Amino acid sequence: MSDDSTFVLTGLQLVIMGDVEADAPDGSIGFTKQDAIVSEAIPTVPSNNVTSEKLRDLLMMICLEYPFWNDFRILDFFNKRSISMTMEELRDLRRECGIESREDVCLELMRLYFNNEIELDKKQVQFIERLNPAFRDRDFLADRPGELLVYECIFFRRLNKMFYLHLVFDLFNGYAFGKISRRCSGEVGLKLLQEKVIPFYRSRGYEIHGILHSIKSTRDHWEAEEAKIKDSIVAMSIEWLEPKHEFGIIQRFQRDFLDCFFSNAEALDISLFMIQPAFDRWMTKYNAFCPFHQRRNLLSFANELENTAGCRFLLS
Repeated sequence: MSDDSTFVLTGLQLVIMGDVEADAPDGSIGFTKQDAIVSEAIPTVPSNNVTSEKLRDLLMMICLEYPFWNDFRILDFFNKRSISMTMEELRDLRRECGIESREDVCLELMRLYFNNEIELDKKQVQFIERLNPAFRDRDFLADRPGELLVYECIFFRRLNKMFYLHLVFDLFNGYAFGKISRRCSGEVGLKLLQEKVIPFYRSRGYEIHGILHSIKSTRDHWEAEEAKIKDSIVAMSIEWLEPKHEFGIIQRFQRDFLDCFFSNAEALDISLFMIQPAFDRWMTKYNAFCPFHQRRNLLSFANELENTAGCRFLLS
């Protein structure tokens, strides 16, 4: 990468990448009006004249610039540029480049972004956020435990019943606290904060500075419930923040952990009476994998918590 955070392109890369239109109306590979001029000025390049190193550079460039392209589109693009390649050869080349899957491309884009080597365009951001919803929260960073907590009331239907999970999540260390209820009332969330979350932090020498509430909570139920919790939170000298943001880390928590918990509960035929105690035990084990005083990279595609914990400890 160059110092100005742009890609250094060879002449061949400029020919191949410079005339690509990412979104042709018919879904095929599109070209700009300059395509004919470029094609006439630059002779076709047979594949045996392209070194393996250049092919790897080109493939990496295409996958990062156009992350939504699948293998068929990339292969078609190469073949139209007289770079003959089979699907098997393309997949081998992707493996050599370390971008065998969409997840690999996502990780590489995030690495370059966090190292200040590239500025992401709109489509690259959309690609990352689709695979890793937590990347949406990159502007909400905390410097210590309790500085920024997220509160959300999640509605779901499991065990043939309707439930609400009142969830509090720390954006510094990934600690989470939850109360399962049949009500969406803000009073339930307030009680969770007063009886469990705030004492937990104070016992460790920390005060809670701010609580963010998700736009999802607002959309689903918050307007009628806001007065039940907001004034009480402010009275405790805790800032109540309304960023109008739907937090990806909550979405990922629900997808990767909450759904897994209830799938296990259904498989083990856990009674409604035992759901909360089972969930409390699960949350204790979940938080045990999160060092309280240590910052966790919650924006990563697959952080060490997910790699280490997973669902294997659920309900055990």
